Amino acid sequence: PKDGLRPMSTPRERRHINWSEIRKSPANLLALLGATFFGSGLLPKAPGTWGTLAALPLWYAARDLPVSQRLLAWIVLAAWGVWSSKVFDEINCTQDNQNIVMDEATGVGITAWTAGTNPINYAVAFLLFRFFDIVKPWPVRAIDRWSHRSGNRWTAAFGVMGDDWMAGVQGLLLMLLAQHFGWLSR
Repeated sequence: PKDGLRPMSTPRERRHINWSEIRKSPANLLALLGATFFGSGLLPKAPGTWGTLAALPLWYAARDLPVSQRLLAWIVLAAWGVWSSKVFDEINCTQDNQNIVMDEATGVGITAWTAGTNPINYAVAFLLFRFFDIVKPWPVRAIDRWSHRSGNRWTAAFGVMGDDWMAGVQGLLLMLLAQHFGWLSR
């Protein structure tokens, strides 16, 4: 294809990394760090799970920041994630490379938004987010499919991130419901 998008079929191909291209520029290295959430997506098995786990301490540390600062942190990571997903997929000639986990890092941040200080709430946020991320109920799957069919690198990168943001929103809604009924602390 003329824009470099090509479907990747095997798990090994979907985790391909072109290290020689990564080493060519600081921007490519920055894309690797962003896409893999500081390398957590490079771990050998279950990169999405590792990316989600790696992000939880960040969101726990940010819990007491004013909402505007937490939102700004999330927006910066989300923007970095879209850009780094695009560049990382371009470098590796992949589409939705499985090493990309910034989408999980920002998605679980949405689910954990009201988790507070209780570690149990973070465990529940992790489980809820991973459930919605893996099962991909509507509209998560619709966003995922839309982005894969787009044929545009920016749209594809936004979709890589966007389906996990929607999974994060679905998880947050259940967190809020559980907190409302007193099943989880606030």
